[in-house]
Amino acid sequence: MMLATKTDVERSGEETDDRIGLNRDSLADQIYAKLRSALMTARYEPGSRLSIRKLAATFNTSPTPVREAVMQLVREGALELRSGYQPIVPVLSIAQYIKIRDTRIPLERLAAELSTVNITEEGIRHIRQINDKWMQFEAEGDWQAAIAANHEFHFTVYRASMNDILVRIIENLWMLSYPVVYYQYRNIRLSRSGVHPHLLLVDALERRSPAEAGEMAVRDLREGSSRIIELLNSKRENPKQKVI
Repeated sequence: MMLATKTDVERSGEETDDRIGLNRDSLADQIYAKLRSALMTARYEPGSRLSIRKLAATFNTSPTPVREAVMQLVREGALELRSGYQPIVPVLSIAQYIKIRDTRIPLERLAAELSTVNITEEGIRHIRQINDKWMQFEAEGDWQAAIAANHEFHFTVYRASMNDILVRIIENLWMLSYPVVYYQYRNIRLSRSGVHPHLLLVDALERRSPAEAGEMAVRDLREGSSRIIELLNSKRENPKQKVI
């Protein structure tokens, strides 16, 4: 199942599809980018079956470019193919999730540290504005919008590292691990108390403190992942219990 977001599709000056703004060139690449973004912002539930026919209708194109995009995501481990060649969003085990988290920790620490050196004052103000938007969505209980804003916050920080290779690797790991947040984000966020690591991370950027910025990025990840693991354990022990 895919939830709608508040983000509008940006259109270029090139010839585009009337429904979703896809350029006629490189349709498979653009569909891949949109599906990749959806996975990184928890818009698909783990175990969801994706219909190539329905995706093609959504993107107003033939099944061929959709199939090409899906196969690229399968090769990257972000989707699985089961019987009938139907793509499915993987359901991670706790062990798999922990491996991905432990790989993310040093990479996201490094990205935050590098950003303190390269980010501009304008960039810091922009990050603070994104965090304000994220806090507003959480206060309103708009969890899907909050997930998207959380993603925007982190990757605006990480892209300020000016290390495209590092950012791409982190994106790949988010794509693999973030669908699990689909049905658990509300519980994760409501379990937090005290000053949020986002605010401390912005403060560290303002003070140009690489060590503190890196530590706050890791703290945010560890706090969220601990709650995810608790909920996954609960789901495993009570498989019929719905986690919301």
